[in-house]
Amino acid sequence: MKGFLGIDVSKGYADFVLLNQEGKKLEETLQLDDTRTGHNLLTTWLQELPVKHSISELYCGLESTGGLENNWYAALKPVNEKLAVYSVRLNPSVVVNASKAELNTNVTDSESARNIASYLRRYADKIDYGQQDNVYSAFRSLHTHIQLLIKQKTQIINELKVVLYSSFPEMQRYCKKGVPTWVLTMLKQYPTAEKLTKAKLEKLEKIPSITNEKALKLIASAKASIGSRQSKTDEFIIANMAEEILEKETRIKSLKKHLAENCNGQETKLLETIKGIGSYSAASIMIQIEDISRFKTPKELASYFGLHPVLKESGDKKIVSRMSKRGRPAMRATLYMCAHTAVLYDGHLKEIYAKHRAKGKAHRQAIGVVMHKMLRIVWGVLNSAKPYDCEIDKQNQIRKEKPIEEQQHQGVERKRRLQKFDQDAPISRMAYKKRKAHAASQSGETSKKRDLEPEPSSTNILKCL
Repeated sequence: MKGFLGIDVSKGYADFVLLNQEGKKLEETLQLDDTRTGHNLLTTWLQELPVKHSISELYCGLESTGGLENNWYAALKPVNEKLAVYSVRLNPSVVVNASKAELNTNVTDSESARNIASYLRRYADKIDYGQQDNVYSAFRSLHTHIQLLIKQKTQIINELKVVLYSSFPEMQRYCKKGVPTWVLTMLKQYPTAEKLTKAKLEKLEKIPSITNEKALKLIASAKASIGSRQSKTDEFIIANMAEEILEKETRIKSLKKHLAENCNGQETKLLETIKGIGSYSAASIMIQIEDISRFKTPKELASYFGLHPVLKESGDKKIVSRMSKRGRPAMRATLYMCAHTAVLYDGHLKEIYAKHRAKGKAHRQAIGVVMHKMLRIVWGVLNSAKPYDCEIDKQNQIRKEKPIEEQQHQGVERKRRLQKFDQDAPISRMAYKKRKAHAASQSGETSKKRDLEPEPSSTNILKCL
C-alpha cells in the first residue's frame, strides 16, 4: 500500500501527517525536533510503517523554505527493504492553491502538513520524485550571499548620494551612473568640499583616473560649492560610507571569482558559448536551473522564472502583454545584464532587438524580449548538449513564424468550428469591428480598406462566410 507523508518544516522542528491512498489520516500528527534525537526517532518510526500500516511505498513532501527543509530532506532515506521512500521538495504556492481548491483555509502546522500530504496523493502522477540535489544547488547559499551584498552596496550608494547632495552637490555630475571608484577613493580622503579645497594637486593626482586637469576642476568646484553641510559628522559619515562601498565591491569581486572558478561543469561550459554569458553568469544561471530535465519545454522554463508574456483578454478588453515577473528575480537580474552584452556582440540577438525597437518598443521592453529569447536558447543548448549556434535558432524561427493575421485567423477558425459569425448576434461595436476585419481578410479586400470602422448602412458583413 502507498502512504503519503506531508512534512511542514518550521525553524527547529517539523510536523508530520500520514495519509493513505483514500486520504484517511492514519495517525495523529507527529512533531519532532531538528536534532539527532529527532532524526533517529523519525527513522525508527519509518521502520514501523510496513508492519503497522502495511505501507510498502512512502511518498514524502516538504515545502521549499529557504533551507530549513534540507536536514529533514537528507534524513528521508530508505530504512529497510520493506519500505521504499521517495521524497520531493514542493513549491509552497502550489500546495496553498491546492488547499484552497479543497476549501481548506485553516493555517496551522498540522493542517499545513496535511495539505502537503493531500497534494502528494491528488497529484501523484504529476510529481517528479527523481529530482536530486546536484553540484550547482550546493552553491545557492554563496550566490544568495553575493546578491545580498550587491543590494547592501546599492542601498549605501543611494544614502551616500543623498548626503552628498547637501554637503557637496557638485559631485553629483560624476555619479549619474553609480559612483565611480575614483570618486569613492577621493571621498575617503576628502569627504566634503571644505576638505577638498585644502587638498594638494600632487596627492589628488595619485588617485587613479584623476588627471591634473580633473584635479584642478575638482578643487575649483569645491571652492565654489553651495553645500550646506560641512560638519565633522558629515565628514565622518561620508568617509565611512565611501570606505564601506569600496570594501563591499572588493568582497563581491572576490566571491564572484570564487563562484565562477568552483561552480562549473559541462553545462556552464555550454552556456559560455552563448555571447553575453560569462563564467559567473553561467554559474548563476545553472544555480537557478539546477537540472534542465525539470523543464520539459522552454515555455515551462520561461514561466518558472517569470519571463513569459502575460496577456489578459476578456470580451472586448485586451490588455497589452507584459512580462509576468513571477518566480525568482535572481535569474531575471542575471539575464538582464547578459542581454545588454548580447545585443552588442551577437548579430542574431542584435537583429531581434532592432526588430522590436522598430515596432515601437522601448529599450527595456526590447531587452525583455532578448532575455526571453536567451532563456529559450539556454534551454536548447542544455537539452541538446551542443554549443550555441545562431543558425539553428534562425531556422527554427523561419519554420515556426507565421504572419500575425494568419495566426489570428487560425485562432478564430478553431474557436468557430461549430458556428460561423452570426450577423444578428447582439455584439458590441468593438466585436463588430473585429468581425468585419476578419470578413474583409477572408475575401482578400483588406488592402482596399482605408479603415475598418462599421458603417451604419451595412446589411451583410459576413457574405463571404
